[in-house]
Amino acid sequence: MVRKAAMLMPIIILFTLACNLGTNQPTAEVEPAETQPAQITLEAATSAPTKAPVNVSDYAIFSINVQDFSYPEQSAAVLDRIITLHETYNVPVDIYLTDVMAQIYAEQFPQLLERLKTSPVVAISYHYRAPRPYANNYDWLGLRNMSADELYQTVLRYETHAVDPVTGQTTDAPGGYQYVASLIGYPPYAASSLSSDAKVDSALMRVFKELGAQMTVVHGRALNVGDTKKGLYIRPEHYDYMLFQNVGADPAASFENALNEAHNSQGIAPYFVGVKMHDNDFFSTQSAWLTVYVDGGKRPNWDPNLKSALLSQAEQDAMWAMYEQTVLYVASQNNRIGIVNLPMVLDMIQ
Repeated sequence: MVRKAAMLMPIIILFTLACNLGTNQPTAEVEPAETQPAQITLEAATSAPTKAPVNVSDYAIFSINVQDFSYPEQSAAVLDRIITLHETYNVPVDIYLTDVMAQIYAEQFPQLLERLKTSPVVAISYHYRAPRPYANNYDWLGLRNMSADELYQTVLRYETHAVDPVTGQTTDAPGGYQYVASLIGYPPYAASSLSSDAKVDSALMRVFKELGAQMTVVHGRALNVGDTKKGLYIRPEHYDYMLFQNVGADPAASFENALNEAHNSQGIAPYFVGVKMHDNDFFSTQSAWLTVYVDGGKRPNWDPNLKSALLSQAEQDAMWAMYEQTVLYVASQNNRIGIVNLPMVLDMIQ
């Protein structure tokens, strides 16, 4: 645990840097005192990390889940700002795309898609949402009643074809995990099953592995480096730090509490804190898929034009302040906390 006295000055400095970054103002160079943690400077962005530091036993993984098709302009702006923040301070980040959002970026924001493909700190993974029928507790198609082969073929079609947002049925257009891979130029590192049904889960894991995924995501328990599920490595995580639920808290103290929770888990060192955000957390009261496919009912047909309310400007500013200051705080602790994305974790395993 970092002593409060030692933490005070770095936090003040980093808060000033965060304010300058958010307002696009030049940042004055600050000469840190000898007793302060190493500061992350603008020059650090010229050398992106490729391997996880091995002289620490605590790690953070920043993950952004992108999913809000209702407000594509806001989603794109959020992602662009996040990439800039992480590049500026040389902080690795995993960005999880749905096929719907990947298509929106490809067609409407091609420069953003290019940043996602080429940023030295970004690694792309994949996640899916309703109306795909294997979203957790969402089996409107009757997957549980299918034979093993029929289920596999159905999941394979869903992960290689686009989905009609009204009916939930697949179309002839490319989509799913395979489509995202084709856009970014490599198979997304992780893909996970949200199904609580063992048979459906097995079909999903098989399809994702065959399409090129190397990792998957599991929630609800301590997950150590090297743990596996049905042939895929599991993203390590000892505490699921849902940052959007901690807005208004002190960023440094809140992260240190998350790290303590990781240490108190039943896991094995090295310990990992998963720092989670969604694109919609920065601008809307609820995600598009919840608004359309949960509040709008769990069976077709759906109305994809439904929209959630937007956050107030003050609420948006508070969310950004929490996120930016958390990134900067963790970066300032690079002598004791490693920050990694999934390819760096795979390098640790392999």
